[in-house]
Formats: sequence, structure tokens, C-alpha cells
Amino acid sequence: MLTILLQVCKALRQTYLSSSELQYIVELSGQQLLPIPNTDNHTPISERLQLLRDKAHAWFKFSHHSIETVTISNKLFSANKIITGGQLCLWNRHDSATIIPILPKSPQQTVEQWQRSWSPVTSVPHSKKLDVFMDPAQNLIVIVYVVDETLYIDLRALNGDGVHPQAAGPRLFLSVLQGHDEHQGYDEDRLDTTIAILRGFGRHIALLRTSLSFDAWQLQIWDWQHSTTSNCFLSGDLRPIDLCFFGNNRLLVVGDTLKLYSIEDMSQMPQLLACFLIPIPVTRSFLPTEPQILAQQSYTSNPEHQLLCMTTFLDRISDKPELLVYIISTRIFFDLDGLAVATPIPWNRWGPSNTRIFKHDYECGKVHLSGTRVLQAFPVVNPATSHLGSIHYILHMMDFSPLAVTNRRGLGRVVKEPSTIDISDLTDDSQEAQSLITSLPYVEVVSGREFKLEELENIYIDQNRIYLLLRNYKPKDPYGITSMLGVIDV
Repeated sequence: MLTILLQVCKALRQTYLSSSELQYIVELSGQQLLPIPNTDNHTPISERLQLLRDKAHAWFKFSHHSIETVTISNKLFSANKIITGGQLCLWNRHDSATIIPILPKSPQQTVEQWQRSWSPVTSVPHSKKLDVFMDPAQNLIVIVYVVDETLYIDLRALNGDGVHPQAAGPRLFLSVLQGHDEHQGYDEDRLDTTIAILRGFGRHIALLRTSLSFDAWQLQIWDWQHSTTSNCFLSGDLRPIDLCFFGNNRLLVVGDTLKLYSIEDMSQMPQLLACFLIPIPVTRSFLPTEPQILAQQSYTSNPEHQLLCMTTFLDRISDKPELLVYIISTRIFFDLDGLAVATPIPWNRWGPSNTRIFKHDYECGKVHLSGTRVLQAFPVVNPATSHLGSIHYILHMMDFSPLAVTNRRGLGRVVKEPSTIDISDLTDDSQEAQSLITSLPYVEVVSGREFKLEELENIYIDQNRIYLLLRNYKPKDPYGITSMLGVIDV
């Protein structure tokens, strides 16, 4: 029997080694990627396989790659910034927005690039802009603004001033809030919106708006390519912090708990699938929901195997303020077998094995993620400058994919042992857990470059590059600062 089993294993291995297509499928699965069907990619499978393996390995040598820099206008330094599709998208409270190609696109990058500025973003007099969402992969810009207490959500094309050619209309319309009417002081579009957050993924646009005056919030989701109205909305009085799309049919609402909803049927309100309890309320969440622009569009990230980042601000009396960074595998939001919808799931049932928590100083905690990789900046002790009070940082790249150990080829550090965060001074109940133990495994590589705290404003990554937002104070400059975007192409 053992001989037969060995022969079968040998035959299976030979079949695997002789088939580039089978190896490609296994490699995609191991890196937790999905193939994109019906593409015009005529690259041989063997070349795609080699490119995929090389890309996975290149991240473990990121400190050896040179940094190219792109200068950013000082006028844009204070703007909100995101990087998507190889382009820098910026907007600020002064009603202006800009999109800038970071570097000339590679032959493998198929998304069109533009360089445009809007000032003002809205041409409506006396309007107040609340938020902007830009998706270069879909040539889309969405603006939410208020005029005379009425909220508007406009859809436009990035490469022109007209209506987006795929949009169902130029403007999205709000639904009536259930349980509220004009006798209570406001209607559906006069919520006295104080805070608005736009999120998008593919054909979905979501708006989370909050009224501090009425202590109420509303979340609405549209299929913007097919309708300007929607019955897919939620409302309440305990304001969520943020929301994230998991593909085209699931939505996570982040607040005191994590509530997972199905939005597969857009004709009705989101259906609650599960509620996950968290030990300490979060203050911010981040999931890269923009479509990933990958080599020749032959594969994309799998929403079931990405990472969610959440942060918690810790204002401890005896110490400096700190930031807890939760890195959570999204697989837990898809593996719901045996979980009761009506029963909240305790942290100790889902959290420790699907999470890894890191601690940062609040003033310098910097983290970004893409797919299964996380980029963080941690302080390093430099004997040459420590006596001057100068703080330096180095970059840590962490890969949480199952194939990370194989692809590292001897580089990096494999971390499988649990880590413990003390929270004894944050809990009032002696029966509650006094520490958070998490054990999601990863491989870590540390860069050899050091950056001063004052020069490293932020960090970003996507599937192909690392981006470093650098600043340099210049007293003679009218704005007092010069900023650049450093790009490491791996």
C-alpha cells in the first residue's frame, strides 16, 4: 500500500512539474489572487508564471531597489491624498482636487493616466464640499457637497467635464430615512450633514453621512452604472467609523462592533450576515478597495484573502499616546458556516488566529497595505543621532500570504509565535481579558534605509510599487516646505 501511495504522489508531482498552466493556477491560489477571464493577454502561461513568481520574490529585496522621486507642488501638500492605479489623487477643504500620474506608465499598465486639476470641484455657488472619491481605473470622480442644507452627490468623468459615459445619470439621489419625517425637523436630503465619507468598489458607491445636530447617521449604497436611486440603505444613532467593500456583494460597517452585510440584492436594505465583537473600539479602518491594476490585467486580488487594517488610539495617562494597529485576514468574513446571525461573535472565537496587532507611537504610526502585504514604519535606535533627540524610522514589509515562506528564498524573518499586547489599564472590568494575544503568521523584511520622523509624512504600497511621501522644510520657501513622492518600483 505504501509503495502504491508513493507512486501516486510521484505521478502527481510529475504532472504538476510538466504543466505550466497547473503551476500558474497553484501559484495564483497560493498568492491569493484571482485570474481575470476573457482578457486579450496573449502572453504564454510559462512567462506569466515566471513574472508572478518574480514579483512575489521582489518584495523581499525591496531595500535594494533605488528610489525615484516626483516633486509635488507645495500648494497640494495639505491635501487629502490617496494612490490608486499608479496615480496620485488629492483634494482639500478649499474645494480643489488634482490627479497626477506618478511616473510614466509601464508597458504592462493598461489604465489611462491623466493630469487634471479642478478648482473649484463644484461649480455650484455657495456650495460646501464634504468628500471626494476618485477611481482612475473607471475614469470616475464622485463629489458630495451641500447647498443650503441640501446634499448632492455628483458623478463625473475624470478625463472631461461631462457626465460619466457609464453612469445612469449625473447625480445620485438619497432615499427617505425610515422612521423620520418632516415633523421631526428634517427630511431625507436635509439631515444637516456634518460628516460625509464616500467609498467605492466597481459598480458600487457608498455614502456614510452623519448629523451631529440630530445625532443620526445614514449609509446608502448605489449601483451607479444602472440607477441613480437606491433602496439599499441603513440608518441609526450610533455612528459607524468607516465601511469597507468585500467584492461586489459584501459590506463591512466598522463601529463599536464589526457588522458584515450582504448587498447582493440592491433592491432591499443590506442583510446582516454576522456581528463580530472587538475588545477595544477602533478609531479608523482601511481596506484598499480600489481596483488593483496589475500586470497585463491577467489577475486581481481575491476579496476573500485580503487584509483589513484597523487602528485604535490609546490615550494612556502615564505614557505617551499610542496606536494599536489591527491587521485582520478577510477570510473570517467569508467563512461563516455555523455562525448565528443574531448572536454577536466574541473576540476570542474569531480574533486571535485571524489577527496580528502591532503597537506604534501615536505621532509616528504609519501603515499601509495592499492585498496580503503590509508596509509599516517603526523607530530605530541610531547611536550617532540618539543624543540629539532625532528619531529615525525604517520600513518593515510584512507578507501574510501562505506562499510567503516559499517565495522569500531564504530572505526575511518568519513570524509564527503569538504576540501579546497589554491592555490591563484600558479595561475597567477585572473579568475582561488583560491582554490581547494574536497569532496571524507572516514573513517580515526590514529595509536598510533610515528616514527622519520629520521627513517621512506617509507611506503607501500597491501591487507593484512602494510610495514614500517625503517632506523637506525650507525657511526661504513661501510655503515653508518642499514635498516629494519617492517611488520604489519592485
